[in-house]
Amino acid sequence: MTANQFFVAVIDPDVERIVLRGDEHRHLAKAARVRAGDEIWLFDGAGRRSRAQVEKVGDDRTEVSILAAEAPENSRTRIVLALCLIDGKKLEAVLEQAAELGCSDFLPVVSARSFPASAERTGRKLERWRRIVREAAKQCKSALLTEVHAPRPLRELLREPGPGRRLFLSEHGGRPLKDVLAFPAEAEGRAPERITLLVGPKGGWTAAEVKEIRQAGFEAVSLGCRILRAETAAVSGAAMIAHFWNE
Repeated sequence: MTANQFFVAVIDPDVERIVLRGDEHRHLAKAARVRAGDEIWLFDGAGRRSRAQVEKVGDDRTEVSILAAEAPENSRTRIVLALCLIDGKKLEAVLEQAAELGCSDFLPVVSARSFPASAERTGRKLERWRRIVREAAKQCKSALLTEVHAPRPLRELLREPGPGRRLFLSEHGGRPLKDVLAFPAEAEGRAPERITLLVGPKGGWTAAEVKEIRQAGFEAVSLGCRILRAETAAVSGAAMIAHFWNE
């Protein structure tokens, strides 16, 4: 059986045996009901993925032996999805789908019309969000893990130089995203090594924010004539980038 995948902090190519503990052991033993002799996949989130055989399932640990390692996985273009804070459940749905699509980073952003960030709850939220991306990576058999960052103010994000191409979704015009992706205008027509897609909150950007975003070097892009919900726009934009530049 090779349908189940589990996360380990590091997969050392020179190590022949690995022990799973904590959440991954409990998932394997209780939820997935994997037994000794079954085959599973292991991944470390940094691009390594190995096929392994379960040797022993104990009360608090699972021992496995490595059978074969895949070639390390790397994305041609790192997709950074920067989404202004929206309703918690909707944001978590976007986060899950961003991980499935292979986004390298997820940046929650605080803007004029976004949901506020609660400093005292940030630690708990980050822990939950990172658990969501681990489960999404396990489900879609990815070797890479989306890095989830702490919420930051829009102006702080705009002050960062940010390598690669930087785009923002605009309700008031902008180059069609499909054209940007079909004709990347990079050296020799290649896609950039990194792209940041900035998506506004429910209610959209303020005029002042649009001015600041443009001044920071972000290009306005559009998904078409329809006004989409923030969560729909975020997933649609990320999916298009992944399809054109990473699949």
